Amino acid sequence: MADLFYSGLSTDRTINISGQGILPMLVAIHDFSPVFLRELNEIIERLYPLIRRQVSAAVVPCWHGSTKGNSSNDYRSLLDLVEERLLHGWTHQSQFPYHPISLLTGRADEMRGLDRQTIVQRIEAGQAAFTELTNQPALGFVPPAWQLPICSTDLASLRFVVRYGAIESCRKPGRVRRLATWSWDWGRLGWLSRGGEILGQIQSLCHPAAVPCVVIHPIDLRRGYLPQAEQLIRQFLDRGYVPTTATQLMSEREETP
Repeated sequence: MADLFYSGLSTDRTINISGQGILPMLVAIHDFSPVFLRELNEIIERLYPLIRRQVSAAVVPCWHGSTKGNSSNDYRSLLDLVEERLLHGWTHQSQFPYHPISLLTGRADEMRGLDRQTIVQRIEAGQAAFTELTNQPALGFVPPAWQLPICSTDLASLRFVVRYGAIESCRKPGRVRRLATWSWDWGRLGWLSRGGEILGQIQSLCHPAAVPCVVIHPIDLRRGYLPQAEQLIRQFLDRGYVPTTATQLMSEREETP
């Protein structure tokens, strides 16, 4: 069992980032759903020696309309091994399958093309399923396929939204934490993965103060990109970056006068 494997590992690489001079970084696993149990288990097993529990899981509580596997002990054990759990849509499946973005992403753009009321309703449904799964509502929301065509402040039931280039407060307009995001999953076309890596580098060069964010998907394991993510995380750790969570980053930002 995964929990037995990890139980003896220490957490000496993770410290509080509230001190002066600490460089924060984020590591997130998207599409956290029991349909990817094998991939998620291997990803966490590979990351744990590097950053221990300091991982943000972007959870899809009703993957493509199904909650099958949510109650399994193995899946719940993996959820217990991550420090932060965020809502990643309700079903992660678009209602408009023939739009170019939907075709490119395999209908992953759940919120694209929807009006504000429908988006809020889907997030509320996702929250209900998320709370049933984790025993508490999500504080943050990660839009599926990075598509959210409304303002973060329209989602007052949440504390923040993690977009591709920034974390935005839902309750305090203007409270933003810029991100430089490395993400290898850009849909059906696997060769675009390198482009996602280049975009992260460009963001980091253009915005040196941006918080590095390394995003890993189950499909990255299948496509062979997990070693690149591990290498990037090691590079940031060697440069003095400390893994943290979006919740902690935004809590500190909201406390800043």
